[in-house]
Amino acid sequence: MNLESFINDRYDDLGDTDKEIVQFIVQNKPFVREASLEQVATRSLYSKSAIFRTCKRLGLTGYSQLHYVLQEEAKSQATQVTSVDFLAQTVKSLLWTVNQFKSTKLDAVYAALAASDNIYIYATGWIQQIMAQQMQRNLYLLGKSGFVFPAAVNELLMPGDHFKAGDVLIVISYSGSSDTVVKFINNLRLKGVKVVSFTSFQQSKVAQAADYNLYFDAISKTIGENDHHENFFANLDVLIDIFCMGFANFLLAQKKEAPPHD
Repeated sequence: MNLESFINDRYDDLGDTDKEIVQFIVQNKPFVREASLEQVATRSLYSKSAIFRTCKRLGLTGYSQLHYVLQEEAKSQATQVTSVDFLAQTVKSLLWTVNQFKSTKLDAVYAALAASDNIYIYATGWIQQIMAQQMQRNLYLLGKSGFVFPAAVNELLMPGDHFKAGDVLIVISYSGSSDTVVKFINNLRLKGVKVVSFTSFQQSKVAQAADYNLYFDAISKTIGENDHHENFFANLDVLIDIFCMGFANFLLAQKKEAPPHD
């Protein structure tokens, strides 16, 4: 588990000082990974006890476990980038995404989708836009219509007067860092719209703003003559499919539980 997963799980429990300390750690990972607690305290201008308390609030046993998490995260990232065994890395990554899905309680998400007359899908990025169309296709097979926003962000992220309470917005974003999208989500939640996010497992602003969250793991690999890094999204493809298959089971169970008509 990487540091961002601890942050996402406990973010709502963090105080302002905790969030500032977390921000320092995230922005200075290479330094914190090798530094002592005293060195981090000196550079960050926070006390050792404050940093230790933040570690505890993140669900860590203390500063030593923070060190361990950062070191393991660095090893994992190095493996993702340099490993030539991309098949093994893909299987490992897929299992991680599936296990995250299995541990997520989805009844409330599915109930919101089942009750909604209008489902909207918004995606940031080219690949995510393709995946949004896959989500739309899957929902159509289940008898639910989904409207996919085109990619013209600035034109679409308006107050959204056509949204109403009970509608559902599905946001698909890799980084989940867009302040414009977060503002859009916050405006819609005030109207009673339920928001479901599909993001990578990072300190995601979009995930924090949404009502419900699902996470996928992207696979990073060096390609081309210049060894540049690219992300591959097989996990998002799988996550969307198993999410919709789970929704199919929910609808079937709901139908069986409905009282018979006279």
